Amino acid sequence: MVKKVAYIVVGIFGLVLAWMVASVLTERGVQEPSYALEKAMDGYEIRRYKPYLVAEVEVPASTEDPLGVGFRTLFKYIDGANKGRRKIDMTSPVLRQESKAEKIPMTKPVFGRKEQGATKVGFVLPEGFTLETAPLPENQDIRIRETPARRVAVIIFSGYATNTLIDEKRKELISLLDRDGLQPVGASLMAYYNPPWTPPFMRRNEVMFAIE
Repeated sequence: MVKKVAYIVVGIFGLVLAWMVASVLTERGVQEPSYALEKAMDGYEIRRYKPYLVAEVEVPASTEDPLGVGFRTLFKYIDGANKGRRKIDMTSPVLRQESKAEKIPMTKPVFGRKEQGATKVGFVLPEGFTLETAPLPENQDIRIRETPARRVAVIIFSGYATNTLIDEKRKELISLLDRDGLQPVGASLMAYYNPPWTPPFMRRNEVMFAIE
């Protein structure tokens, strides 16, 4: 009986280890947008991002899984559903943003209140592409746009990024910014850095706001 339990424990450990190794190998060399860390604050970071291109699709509010629908639509684009049938390297993160800005009072934030609207899902295009050279999508719902250089406040967290957890982290970041006298600009942006099979404790998720 003891040996049987030991075999089971070793087997589970082996599966978890293989799971972790597969996740690391899959994500090795994946490109991210360039940024400089301006300051590590108490509970969050302030970064300065360089401009980068995004392939973006807007998913209707009535969609049950907007992130999944948006991801699949954009993956077809980078997999060759574009003018020239060009394959584009997958980058990180996948971006998600509500199309309407959250309501944030100038004084103490009223948490949990946001306007409902369509969700924008975006893939960051690899460095080297410009608006002129990025392949044109076959799907006319996809647009290519440039995100300008900007200053961003970012809170990082692991685990499965459920809507409940995202809302908690968004509220936390708003509270931290209010504490430090910083004003968020526009809607929050959610960034997912890992493929679906990544173990929850290895996942990197971020909620960010542009700041003045």
